[in-house]
Amino acid sequence: MKELICTAIKNRKVIQFTYENQIRIVEPFVIGNHRDTNNLVMRSYRVGGYSKSEREPNWRLFDVSLISNLSITDTNAADFREYYNPQDKHMSRIICNV
Repeated sequence: MKELICTAIKNRKVIQFTYENQIRIVEPFVIGNHRDTNNLVMRSYRVGGYSKSEREPNWRLFDVSLISNLSITDTNAADFREYYNPQDKHMSRIICNV
C-alpha cells in the first residue's frame, strides 16, 4: 500500500480507495508516521467521494491501515494546493512527499 501511494505522489496521480466503508477520491501529498501513534498516515486533498464534513480546505489525514481497495486513477493531481506543508506537523517521519 505504501509503495502504491508513493507512486501516486511521485507521478502526481489521483487515488481512489475505501475508508470507513465509503469511497474517497484524493490527491495524495505526504505519507509518513504519525507523531503520536507511529501509525502510517497519508495527508491528502479531497477531490471527490464521501466526506464526514464539507469543511474547507479539503485537507484530510488518513490512517493507511484502514484503507482498502486502493487504485491509482488516470487523473492528474494538482502539483500545488493552498496550505500544503511538505513537513506535515502531524508526522514524526516523512516517507515520501510532493
